[in-house]
Amino acid sequence: MKRAENANPPLSPRGPIRRLFVLVLVGGLLMGCRAFQHDGPPDIHAHGDAIPNPLQVPLIDRDLIMDIVSEELDDYFRIYREERVRLVDHILTEGWMETHPQIGATYLEPWRRDSLPGFERAHATLQTVRRFAKVRVIPSRDTYFIELAVFKELEDLPNPQNASVTSRLLRFDNSLDSDREEQPITPPNRGWIPQGRDLQLEQKILSNIQTRALEACGHN
Repeated sequence: MKRAENANPPLSPRGPIRRLFVLVLVGGLLMGCRAFQHDGPPDIHAHGDAIPNPLQVPLIDRDLIMDIVSEELDDYFRIYREERVRLVDHILTEGWMETHPQIGATYLEPWRRDSLPGFERAHATLQTVRRFAKVRVIPSRDTYFIELAVFKELEDLPNPQNASVTSRLLRFDNSLDSDREEQPITPPNRGWIPQGRDLQLEQKILSNIQTRALEACGHN
C-alpha cells in the first residue's frame, strides 16, 4: 500500500524571492517613467550660484556701461528705445532700455540665442512664444545696479491656425521683423498669454554683462 502524498508540500524559497524581484522591477519602471516627466523650466534661484538681479557692477564711464548693456542685449533682441545715463546737475540719472518682442528661436534656428537649449528651445519649437526685455541701469555712489527682466508670452490665436472656419486669421506678430526704424511696439497683452519671466536667459545675459564690465574696469 502506497503512502499518501502530502497535499500541501513545503513552499519553495524561490517563491518569495521571485515576488520580491517583481515588486522591485515594477517600482523601478514607475520611477523610470517619473524621470521623464517635466513640470516646467527649472528654478534658477534654487541654486546657490545664481547671479543677483539687480546686478552690481563697478562704477565706470556711464557711456561705456550703457554700451556694454546695449551690445549684450542686442545679441538676443532688437532694441526698441533707450534712455542713457546722463549727468544732470552733478547727479547721474537712471538709464533704461526696452526691446521689441521677438518670436522664440526654434531648433531649426541654432544661430539665434534668445531660446536657451533644453526646455526653452523645445517649447519655442512646439509652440509660438515670444520674449521681450526691459533693463534699468541705476547709478548708486561708486557702483551701478543693472536690473534685467525678460518676459515670455504664449500666442493666443482667436482661431486655430489653418482652420477652415474662417479665411481671415488675426496675427499679432506680422510687423516684428520689419526693418522700419519708427514702428509702434506691440502691446504685450494683445493676443498673447503671459508666461512669466525667463530666469535662465536673464542669468545668462547678466553673467555676460558682469564679465564685460569687470574686463572694462580692469583695462581702465
